[in-house]
Parts: sequence; structure tokens; C-alpha cells
Amino acid sequence: IGGWVARSYLGGISGRRTAVHGLAQEQCTSLITLGTPHVSPESALVDQTRGLLREIAESPSCSSQSLQDRGIDVTCVCSSGLGGSFLTTNVEEIVAVTSYLPLLGKIGDDVRGDGIVPLDLAFMEEPSRRVVIKECDDTGLPVRHSHVLPTPWNLWDASAPSISLPDDFVSYVSKGVLSQWAQYIR
Repeated sequence: IGGWVARSYLGGISGRRTAVHGLAQEQCTSLITLGTPHVSPESALVDQTRGLLREIAESPSCSSQSLQDRGIDVTCVCSSGLGGSFLTTNVEEIVAVTSYLPLLGKIGDDVRGDGIVPLDLAFMEEPSRRVVIKECDDTGLPVRHSHVLPTPWNLWDASAPSISLPDDFVSYVSKGVLSQWAQYIR
């Protein structure tokens, strides 16, 4: 959720002007979101943000044009490496379809993403930059949403450790992937 929360903060959606908010506005020159949903379509079966994402997307101050007008360059990065399917023994495809279906309200061979966020929802409107990453340059493996899995005990204790995935699970911050989007950090 980090990307759309950062977008709302930089867009000033809370309506509160604090010294910290002002400093962030002055110091921030780029917003890069990694596998972040930026759209909440009407066809979604579930609105996991309870309307917050839709409010952010509809707020003029949170648009990529508004952010750019204030000197904040916007880049949205998402993987196209994973499809989803109910009819498979591949656990990643099952996890992907159970994420993509509620978010999009549809599934199919054309629905791709990072296993959690589908491409269809991962990009802001122009003039934001769109970076689609399919696989790791070093390993050729698909890029996944994260390199850890949250656990049920994270609900009770946010500082509880997540489960680290094996080293061969490639995410946006893996060697061979980072270089595909890091040049946009300003």
C-alpha cells in the first residue's frame, strides 16, 4: 500500500498542512511506486481500500500532472511476469488469480501482474512514466510483488517478522531488477 499512500500524502489529500508535509513537498523530487494499485475499477468484486484509492485517484491534487507541476517526477513500475489460474497446481498462479479476480472482477490469459497487483491497475495517468518489468535480467525469473510473505501474526503485532521467501524469488528490489527502474530516482 506504500505507493498510493505516498501519492495521497504528496497530494495533500488529508487537508492538513504540517511542517513535515511542507518539507516533504519541498524535498521530494520523485515518486516511484512498485507494484502499487492506482485504480479501483467499478468492476472490482471487492474494494480493499474501502474507497480510499478511488478518492485519491479522483483528487486533482493527487494526479500525476499535479505532482509533476510541483516538481515531483512520477514513475509507476509493475511486473507482467505472473498470470493467474484456478486450474493449476502452481501455487503462485493460484495466489495471483485470487488477487487479480477481486481487484479486476475478471480473469483470463490476458491478465498479468506481479502475483498480487495486476498490470491493469498499476499505472497512473500521463504524464507519469510506466515501466513494465517481465523478468530479472540476471536470472530470467519472473518478478514478484515482494520477497517476503506477511503472516497472520502481523495482524496482532506489526513488528512481528514476515516469512522470507527463498533467494531465488525475485522481487522489485532484487539484483537484476533494481537496475530496470532505479535510473528514475532523482
